[in-house]
Amino acid sequence: MRHSSRLILSAILLTALAPAAAAQKKTLCPKPPPSPYKHSGQIATRIERTGARTTLEHPHPLGSGPDALRWAASFVHADPRRPAVPTLELAFFSASPAVRLDAGGLAFVHDGRPLAVGRNVSFLSRDGGQYARVTLPYADALKLTQARKLTARVGASEYEFSHNQLEALRELVSQMAPSPGRWTADAGAAATGWGAR
Repeated sequence: MRHSSRLILSAILLTALAPAAAAQKKTLCPKPPPSPYKHSGQIATRIERTGARTTLEHPHPLGSGPDALRWAASFVHADPRRPAVPTLELAFFSASPAVRLDAGGLAFVHDGRPLAVGRNVSFLSRDGGQYARVTLPYADALKLTQARKLTARVGASEYEFSHNQLEALRELVSQMAPSPGRWTADAGAAATGWGAR
């Protein structure tokens, strides 16, 4: 076969197969629907040694002035081969010496109801700032995001989440929801309070 014939045959094959390849690409990578959550937070997923971690960073602190708290939230995607209860980590940071994150503990109040976090909180002072981190099981994280009003109590201070901040947290927690096929009905019901419905 001559070189020009090969080029013509290749062009004909590419022309014939191009629509099928384009249709297959659309099927394999569908465009996700627009998010129902409206907020100014940034949610990103990155691969770490322990797995894929999805993190929410919000540009607006809790509270205002020098005592405001910077905050972020994240979770690690569960490996379907090793079922585990998904957990949400909420981290708070203050550079103000007037705020003592470790004085009086950390608690949440959702629609007037307290949520005990107890031993799931850790505190750290480093680089001229204070950090507090709380780990919440999926069921507790869901309770917080279903609230109309959410407040974090840090020592003697209270910090109310704005609607924008709560919407960002809702979107993050919606991505934590385990797929139904990941756990058996018994394990899922025991771990999250879900049952077969």
